[in-house]
Amino acid sequence: METKRLRRYLRHGMLPQLAAFDAVMRLGSVTLASEALNMAQPTVSGHLRKLSDAVGVPLFRCDGRRMHPTAPARALHQGTMEVFAAFDDLESALAPLRDGTPRERLRSAAEPSEFGALS
Repeated sequence: METKRLRRYLRHGMLPQLAAFDAVMRLGSVTLASEALNMAQPTVSGHLRKLSDAVGVPLFRCDGRRMHPTAPARALHQGTMEVFAAFDDLESALAPLRDGTPRERLRSAAEPSEFGALS
């Protein structure tokens, strides 16, 4: 994805927004999501509003206290799960490097990358 198109997703702390969005998608309410995330309700609502603004589509319809996802929200949720899976893969790859002795970590950091030297 080109940088200009990515900019909208990188501006406003996207990961907390996606975490709040995922919690509301799974739990169906801002109240339950805020409890599960140990956040205040206005914080979760703010994350949802900023995320909706960033992607440019409404994500939920309110029906009393229940939040009903729109079609764009369901598509975004699929992408959110892929982002979370990528971070999980990254954590799995980094775990052995964190668990090594300081000497092993330094050796790994000093090894040339597959992309060659930066100059």
